[in-house]
Amino acid sequence: MDATKPLHEQLAECELWCAQRREEEYREVATKGLRVLPEHHGELAKPLPGQTPQADGWLLRSDVMGVVQWLGLGFLLLFAVWSFFSQAMRLVEIIAVTVLSAGLWLWPKMRSHEIALGGDVLVVRRRIFGRLHQEWRLSVAGEVRVGLAYRGVQVSRGSKHVGTVALLSVVVASGGEEVVFGTDLDREERARLAILIDHYFNGVA
Repeated sequence: MDATKPLHEQLAECELWCAQRREEEYREVATKGLRVLPEHHGELAKPLPGQTPQADGWLLRSDVMGVVQWLGLGFLLLFAVWSFFSQAMRLVEIIAVTVLSAGLWLWPKMRSHEIALGGDVLVVRRRIFGRLHQEWRLSVAGEVRVGLAYRGVQVSRGSKHVGTVALLSVVVASGGEEVVFGTDLDREERARLAILIDHYFNGVA
């Protein structure tokens, strides 16, 4: 029997399949989406960068800065200092451009998703620059179903004449209710959040 593909690879294939069709053609299948399987739990053996255990769950920081990013930030700061001494008359312009560039470059690095597991409630918090931006709560009653599925979120392919592409969200359902989140994350991060949640509720004890 063939080995189960990593969940993020299945997600990529599903979104590519949707991208090649109109919404009315993929909506029914994509809404059912992908279910996290027990075989996917083995992916947790290799933590993602930014994946940190907490007392009551997990923290996943998006696009965590590595050596290259820190070197790039150091270069930007050195450039700002050099600009100050070499072009004092253009100080305001140079600083504005440098700060804007650094801000745009670092923006994705400042997002995080915090999963609080325990009791009868799942809590997912999305933070930007450390401040709470959005929170999802799901009361757990009986079976917990975790997967990646289409819930109406689309992004532009670029030109308005080209159309849009469907994004699959992390979907957690229990007791007739569901929470939907994560479309601002890359595929590997979405898959990892889904697996972490499913492993807690449906993993082998």
